[in-house]
Amino acid sequence: MNGLSIYITEPNLYYMTQECIAAQLRVSPDDLSPIGKVSVFASAVATFFAPSDPSGIHGMRRERIRATPSWRNREPRYDCAFVVEDEEKSGMSGMAVVRVCLLFSVEYEGTHYPCALVEWFKKIGCDPLTGMWIVHPDCTHGSRDKSVLHLDSFLRGAHLFPVYNNLSLPPDFKHFYSLDVFNAFYVNKYIDYHAYEIAF
Repeated sequence: MNGLSIYITEPNLYYMTQECIAAQLRVSPDDLSPIGKVSVFASAVATFFAPSDPSGIHGMRRERIRATPSWRNREPRYDCAFVVEDEEKSGMSGMAVVRVCLLFSVEYEGTHYPCALVEWFKKIGCDPLTGMWIVHPDCTHGSRDKSVLHLDSFLRGAHLFPVYNNLSLPPDFKHFYSLDVFNAFYVNKYIDYHAYEIAF
């Protein structure tokens, strides 16, 4: 775990992983014994219910979420996703949007925990013109807020695109810089009808 923390330049990875496991076990992180084997993955599959989907088995859909420093031997790819915060609330009222920075699993006392290191986005509100929610990176003292989540909290992938505000981009601007450069993003509920059903 220490070597992985150094490789991704995230010194708090071990403690955040302890917090994630402690939340699953409903104990204090201080009560945990050392974490065991760690494995890193480039992608994870989310399975979710899409009732209006005419294909598939009873409306179930599968979708791959990726977090890799080299996608197809080229630029990095760190997907965004919807995570469920409150199952009692519908749509975006009960969800948040995160950017997946790392997909990994840990073993703790014989149990396998699939996890993700994520950056959080904070909801600003719903844009009345487009009907899309607007989010911005959640930061503390200029650094983006991160945490480790169990993959059970993930619903499906999310698509964000920048709020440009008449900003012109240089001709050599690379698309994969967007999530690091812009201050606000639309949560695109028009990317597919599954997102339209979810992000309202």
